[in-house]
Amino acid sequence: MLTPHRLSILARPLATAARCLVAGAAASLFQPAYLAQGLPGEAQAQSSGAYTQFTVKAVRPEAFSWLWDNMDEALLVGANGENKSFSWLQAPSSPEHLGYSAGARYRSVEAFGGATHCLEVTYLEPETMRGRVASDNFLGSKPYSFLAQNVSVDGKPPFTVLIQYNPVGSTFADSLFTIQATMAADPALAQAYVAHVRKTLAGLQPNLMDALNTRYFNAVLKKRGYYSAGPIDKNLNMKLTIVQEIKGIDSQMLSWWWDHIGNTARYRLWQPIDHVSFEWTVPPNSPDLQYDVGAVQKAKEYIGKHTMTLNITGADPKAIAPPADIIDPAYFYARTDLTLLAGILPSNALVHQWRPNAGGDGVILTSTFVNTALALIINPTFNDDLGSHALREFQMLPYFLPRLYKREYLNQ
Repeated sequence: MLTPHRLSILARPLATAARCLVAGAAASLFQPAYLAQGLPGEAQAQSSGAYTQFTVKAVRPEAFSWLWDNMDEALLVGANGENKSFSWLQAPSSPEHLGYSAGARYRSVEAFGGATHCLEVTYLEPETMRGRVASDNFLGSKPYSFLAQNVSVDGKPPFTVLIQYNPVGSTFADSLFTIQATMAADPALAQAYVAHVRKTLAGLQPNLMDALNTRYFNAVLKKRGYYSAGPIDKNLNMKLTIVQEIKGIDSQMLSWWWDHIGNTARYRLWQPIDHVSFEWTVPPNSPDLQYDVGAVQKAKEYIGKHTMTLNITGADPKAIAPPADIIDPAYFYARTDLTLLAGILPSNALVHQWRPNAGGDGVILTSTFVNTALALIINPTFNDDLGSHALREFQMLPYFLPRLYKREYLNQ
């Protein structure tokens, strides 16, 4: 039997939904044109609004860059129970990449500032943030370190929210956030919203890196190439070949990268989950567009669930035969040793070689590894893990390498 009390409970979601529809219509009718386009510069950034800064521990910025276009109700409600519902009104145009899609729009019901509100949020064109964010955001295909959005609360004229974030911490495992709301007609409401967003982002900490790993690195990036393992030969070596197309970089960028990996901060940009640390044991003599023979990288990384610390030494194919014929115009050839067993076990070898792709918007990379079959004793899935590792790391290059190359080599 539906008692008046039960009818009241059932009516609440319907009333909220109806209020959201009315609020959405009002926002469309009354949104000022200049707010719909975002803020053009630093002057408006000082307008009335709200501000907060905080750190989310043990979550890399790449996880948040993935989140913006892949948000769903389960993630948001799980992070903060004050988030009641979420749905896309205009789905992101490219959720298979990191960074946000301008023009994407969602509706949500969220409780903050002592009341439950209906929100309509629109992602702004990145260009509207020039002068307010680091300029190297515009040297790549998508913004790396910010999200800009217009937020309308209960159908009121929207205010602009700029969320900026960067890696911090001794191992660069944390994300430092700055959130600023500007052009708010009700600064107190904007401040309550900013505090609410802070709580949600912090609440994602237990689950977001796992979501990035399973829903992006494994479900998306690992499908952008393939690998195959050969038989174990008479010398107890095995060959693994990985082929992948990497869109968003060119051959010179990849040639430049080997001498400029540099440090742990940059190494973790390359793969934020699998890469742990990096240093030069022997630095390059002349960092340029050709890797230095004899330069030694000391890299600690995960291959599957196992961590390895490797010495990776630039090698000369004319002096020591590489593990595969080098047929492409650009390549990186190295000998690799487990740091603790260097000089005890024979060196392994790797060669990466690449050429422009047919579309002219990327490269075709072929990677060949020759490793001792003894690795299978420690890890029976070693070849699968190494093949996956190569796909998970090289498909990350378009999200940071163009920025570094253009800023440091081309001085843009």
